[in-house]
Amino acid sequence: MFLNGADGQTPELRAPSIKGALRFWWRALNGHLPLTDIAHSKGLKSLESEIFGGSGDNVQRSRVIITVSQDGPLSKDQQKLVPHKGEGIKAEAFVVETMFDVTLKIKDNPHLNKEKAIALFMLTCYLGGFGKRVRRGMGSVDIIAIDGQKDGIPENIDLNFIYGLISKISPFCYRIKNDKKIVFTFSRDASPAYGYVVSIQIGGAYRGNEKLLRKISDTTHELKKYHGASYDAYMGHANGGQRYASPVYTSVIRGCRPIITTLNLRPNSKKDTGSLDIQEEFKNKILFPGEIHKNYE
Repeated sequence: MFLNGADGQTPELRAPSIKGALRFWWRALNGHLPLTDIAHSKGLKSLESEIFGGSGDNVQRSRVIITVSQDGPLSKDQQKLVPHKGEGIKAEAFVVETMFDVTLKIKDNPHLNKEKAIALFMLTCYLGGFGKRVRRGMGSVDIIAIDGQKDGIPENIDLNFIYGLISKISPFCYRIKNDKKIVFTFSRDASPAYGYVVSIQIGGAYRGNEKLLRKISDTTHELKKYHGASYDAYMGHANGGQRYASPVYTSVIRGCRPIITTLNLRPNSKKDTGSLDIQEEFKNKILFPGEIHKNYE
């Protein structure tokens, strides 16, 4: 986990970073909401401000308070930030199996009670994580206990469990399609102007987290080399001072399995030269490790 403090280099478990991730995934899981208020209904911006705080026209204090604690100093080491580049890019990070506690306090908020807050935090850990390269498997977090109890945390994280968590936040907006993936089903005339979750898939097991992280990194490199600007348009880029965050999140769950979440984000017009098939190509190569795929050499 490459989660750093104010200097951008020293590993630090930062509560603001965790709250920022919670806010991101709350927004991503509420694609059925209009962006702004409409008659007799609040929009996403208003509800988000009432939960997490806001500025400008929606100045409010956050109703979510997060504290992070641990028993003694946490282990850190130089780790590969981009695995396919070998020893070339390393940075200090929290090592695998580092354990810490997160406490959530929700103050008088009808939109986010304890049950919803727990579900949101679990989804934030399973679908994303914390720190740098979080969209490519780094910073993935598993949950081992809630209020000191392991009840409610299955040994196997599957689609049904993830779907159950989503249903606590956005009921009636998602379903499991053909036992293969969770899909967004809310019908609307136009997509809202923010990235929301459109699908979630869980792949097969790898022989160790390092192999899975290396596979994610290698696949990113291969497809970028093969597709060029088209890859950048649909999988993200940080070129020429511009940044387009990847709409495809790849995380790691227990059992060394990939879980891939796709947002509805579309590429900027200047780089819109490819196809959404590039996203599918990437996902298939990660989700199904035993299958033979196209050779890009």
